[in-house]
Amino acid sequence: MAAGSDSAVAKASFELANSIRAVPSADAVFRYDHKKQQELLVKKPWTNDPHYFKTVQISALALLKMVMHARSGGRLEVMGLMLGKIDGPNMVVMDTFALPVEGTETRVNAQAAAYEYMSTYIEAAK
Repeated sequence: MAAGSDSAVAKASFELANSIRAVPSADAVFRYDHKKQQELLVKKPWTNDPHYFKTVQISALALLKMVMHARSGGRLEVMGLMLGKIDGPNMVVMDTFALPVEGTETRVNAQAAAYEYMSTYIEAAK
């Protein structure tokens, strides 16, 4: 019985020291509430506080897509966009996509085709 309470104390100490917080469901953070997002976009609390956003959560899929895109560029610059939502002072990146642009070692220029691709992808993602 004592070993169980020791592990519970150790777990509680770890969670407190590392600011661990329970998420009701693994997928809860990725649920999109259109009304809540629109309210935040109208209020724009980040315009009054340049340090409004405190944390960023990135889905495993988004992270994997970013890394694969960056590695595919080799030594060349790459360009892409992140899609997500705002959850209080937290940005949640739910998806990413690469843009079909040509890069050099120092820059990437998006042309009309890239802008068309961007708008088509975002509309399809909605």
